[in-house]
Amino acid sequence: MINIFFSQEYENHDTGNHPESIERIKVVNNLINDVYSKHNFIEPTIADKKIISFVHDLEYVNSIYDSIPNSGFTYFDPDTIASPNSLKSYLLAVGGSVDAVNYILDNKNKGVFFCAHRPPGHHAESNKAMGFGVFNNVAISAQYAQNSGKFKKILIVDFDVHHGNGTQHIFENNPNIYYASSHQFPFYPGTGSFNEVGVGNIFNCPLPSDCDSSSFKSLFKKNIVDKIDAVFDLIYFSAGFDAHKLDPLASINLEDDDFYWVTKIILEKFANNVPIISVLEGGYDMKGLYHGLNNHLKALVEYSDE
Repeated sequence: MINIFFSQEYENHDTGNHPESIERIKVVNNLINDVYSKHNFIEPTIADKKIISFVHDLEYVNSIYDSIPNSGFTYFDPDTIASPNSLKSYLLAVGGSVDAVNYILDNKNKGVFFCAHRPPGHHAESNKAMGFGVFNNVAISAQYAQNSGKFKKILIVDFDVHHGNGTQHIFENNPNIYYASSHQFPFYPGTGSFNEVGVGNIFNCPLPSDCDSSSFKSLFKKNIVDKIDAVFDLIYFSAGFDAHKLDPLASINLEDDDFYWVTKIILEKFANNVPIISVLEGGYDMKGLYHGLNNHLKALVEYSDE
């Protein structure tokens, strides 16, 4: 049994003719209702400014609130759009990611959570909206978890095809939160080279254009799984599905079951009866998103049933 945070409100974050569209969350909704309807569905709560400002500058947070349009669209950058109802989705995406931590703390058990949120957040810097997102859902949740004092070491694994520059920069000087990312390189946003190591807590796995399943598995194992030698008591996935071979925004050629493999190999090495929080990031081909996410969730369900 896994716990799934989801809100119909995400369909009200209108981005117009944009890759990060309402259609994405409809596909996710279809999947979780088609295949995972017997699991535990939870409505996320709305985050407040105090929680968001754990990793984002308060002045920046206020500017986001103040920039939501009464009609039409606001562009925080050429890729990142707000419409009149967007703020609630932003706050639910953060709130649900933090709610997962509270469920773990309250129930004192393993717990597996999937946060079916939009927009994605791993590009959002402490004071800058980027890459379709304004608040860094995973980073806020991880910082909240660390602040609780209940988790000594936290691992964030990001298999989105784009490097999570925001997450890396937020934690690159924090020795107790590890960030590991596989991503097409060189590619947007330009970060994520091998030599970005933080304080020994950053593990980047650049992937060449046209990377296939076999190369991906070899590089991921070599540069992430085999390199990290630490014990964690909370694991996050920044779960993006735009490395799928069908995705229009990148040039990595992963198959459906590669998303099962990448989830499983992390769980097998690092998840020794510890809680898991997976948060949706990218994925812009609807078929690739559906089948990639389904494979990721299969591995999470197996772990939750162990």
